[in-house]
Amino acid sequence: MNKKLLLEKYIKVAVRKALAEQEAKEKRAVKSMYLVHRFPNLKKVMEDLMSPSFGRFITDVQIVAPKPTTFNVKLINEQEFTVIYDGRKNYTAKVAGKRYNVQQLSELERAQQGIADLLELNYALGEKEGEPTADAGAEAFTAASAPEVAPPAEEPAPEAPAEETPPPAEA
Repeated sequence: MNKKLLLEKYIKVAVRKALAEQEAKEKRAVKSMYLVHRFPNLKKVMEDLMSPSFGRFITDVQIVAPKPTTFNVKLINEQEFTVIYDGRKNYTAKVAGKRYNVQQLSELERAQQGIADLLELNYALGEKEGEPTADAGAEAFTAASAPEVAPPAEEPAPEAPAEETPPPAEA
């Protein structure tokens, strides 16, 4: 009976913890979406850059500078890009160090591709926290278990052919 009670208590604690984490995540999402809805046309620009469901891919939006109004957008994989409000309903996206004017279609498409590339970059959670990852363990295992190969022995340099002596002249 004690095992059953311990198991039930463990399950209750685990469920409460999961619910608390989910509520905290939702609060952060609502807070980040507040800035998106507060500033003019920022929501439209985010939809143009990502998709109408851009909220799934971002974790935080912060104001970095007041003039020009600069927003730092943090993606779900801890990558970031910047959206700058230039005034007169003009926005510029700065993705991976490159600036794109989102009013021009060609630059908007390049900015979209840059953001897609950022989303493809996934860092392992263990690397972020300083813990070894499964890949690092595999590399260490293969390096440790690889048989040691002796370096090839140096071959002696080929000897130069001896000079031939001319045959004796016949008389």
